[in-house]
Amino acid sequence: MWWCSGFGLCLFSGGSGVRVLLGVPCSGLASCPGCAPVCHDPSSKEVGYALLIYQLLCACVPLVVQMQMCVNGGLRFVLCCEHDAHFVKLAVLLQRMTKLRKDGTELVTNIQVAADFRETQRRAQQKEATRHRLEKLEIQANGSLEKFEEISKGWDTAMQKNFTRELQEALDSQQQLCTLLLEDKDKLINDLQQELKTNYDQYKKDLKKQAQDVELLVEKMDEQIKNLSKSYRKELDLIETVFDQDRNALLSSNRKKWEQMAKERYDKELQYLLQRMKKVEEYEVLLQQLRIEDAEEYNKIKIKLDTDVQILKQELKQLKVTLQQNQEKLEYNFQVLKKREEENTITKCQQKRKINRLQDIKNNLKIRCEKQGKQSREEYKALGDDYKRIMQEYEDMQKKMRHFVTTDARTFKDIWLMNESEVKELVERALQTDRLVHEQQLAMPWVQPPLPFLEGDPTRFHGYSQRASRKKLLKSTRDDAEAAAYWEAMANIIPESKLQIWSALEMALEKYYIALNDRSKLLVETQSLQKQNMELKILLQQCISSKVRGRPSPTVGVNAV
Repeated sequence: MWWCSGFGLCLFSGGSGVRVLLGVPCSGLASCPGCAPVCHDPSSKEVGYALLIYQLLCACVPLVVQMQMCVNGGLRFVLCCEHDAHFVKLAVLLQRMTKLRKDGTELVTNIQVAADFRETQRRAQQKEATRHRLEKLEIQANGSLEKFEEISKGWDTAMQKNFTRELQEALDSQQQLCTLLLEDKDKLINDLQQELKTNYDQYKKDLKKQAQDVELLVEKMDEQIKNLSKSYRKELDLIETVFDQDRNALLSSNRKKWEQMAKERYDKELQYLLQRMKKVEEYEVLLQQLRIEDAEEYNKIKIKLDTDVQILKQELKQLKVTLQQNQEKLEYNFQVLKKREEENTITKCQQKRKINRLQDIKNNLKIRCEKQGKQSREEYKALGDDYKRIMQEYEDMQKKMRHFVTTDARTFKDIWLMNESEVKELVERALQTDRLVHEQQLAMPWVQPPLPFLEGDPTRFHGYSQRASRKKLLKSTRDDAEAAAYWEAMANIIPESKLQIWSALEMALEKYYIALNDRSKLLVETQSLQKQNMELKILLQQCISSKVRGRPSPTVGVNAV
């Protein structure tokens, strides 16, 4: 028969005793209905808890232990003992404790889930209310803007009024519009305040509900703690009843070991206590420093807030003074407008007298215009005679210009052809030089660049149209832009890239020339050294021959001197 505790301890009651399976068995080696479908790693919490129970059982009851490995790496401990009833009760109690903890956790989490659901609903409602409020504020702002524009237009209309009555009516109308605008704003403020009050009441209700949930949660937790304490106490009593005799036997055998371990633990605890006291002192110093910093920051914030309050008070006083000044200005403007109306009446009378005086001036000017018209007609006739004379002179001048234009065109054509021939010769020389550079120096095939500007009519830039010369003698048909492009193409017959190649080749040839000069000098020096070497060889041979004969050589003596 199987009993499963739900956390890695399985007991099987057979004919020869109880077999206890610790760890989490796999389906291949154990058939526990509660644990077989799952197999965990040996380092998991369930296996650790099972090993803890295993150690407790080993300390109290003589067991026969067999440890096996699962297929997927899990651990399985097979324990055998002779106390069937005690192990069965322990397994049942462990299963009941697991169920009790699970039920208590569900009771606590149900309250939390309900609170989270209410909070989610509250946030959704608050979001929707905020959206409606913003839409309402936007509509109110647009309406206020339209009313403000209407008020602004009313001021422009009022400024055009000239009479006191009309101006007073305009001012009354503007006052009514301003009052309506302020009433709308006050209504909006009252609505927002009422909504704020409603939200505050709802907030207090939510706080009260949360407090009730907390109290209920605390009550459930207390009840769960009491139940667990009672169950743990029963479990402890059962364990003490079952294992009391074995524990007493083991106490005597392990007393010395326990005392030694207690002494070591005491030493470690003493060392830990000293370290903890040192850390407590450090934390106290740090806490005092943090208190001082918080106090300083609090004083700074307080001073800043006091300063802001004083500034706001001063601004309020300034606004009151500005309001008083605006009222005085309005009264003064009213008096000024009234005075201007009186001045306008006086000005109208003066304008009437001025109109009469200008009417007399108009009649006098009309008479003068008639006289001036007669004089202008006489001058026009005289100017017509002058025009005929000038046109005759202009025709004579055109005849002279035809002659000068023809002569200038012939001269320009001759100069153009002469310059063009010289430039073509220079172009041919440049192309010939470029060909020699490519073939002789660079050992590359030379390709003649396209010369479209040399294929056309050479006189197309300096020709004159005979028909145009008859109609427009002073207008030339020369195209300055095309001529400039023509001469520019002539000048740039060798592109910039080839000029750079020429420059690089020139520098290389200069270096080659310098190297040849150095080589020539070295050849001269080499020939001189070879000559000296030959002379030295001859002298050496003479010296050797003289030593062999026992007579010094006169040539060697002369050279030595």
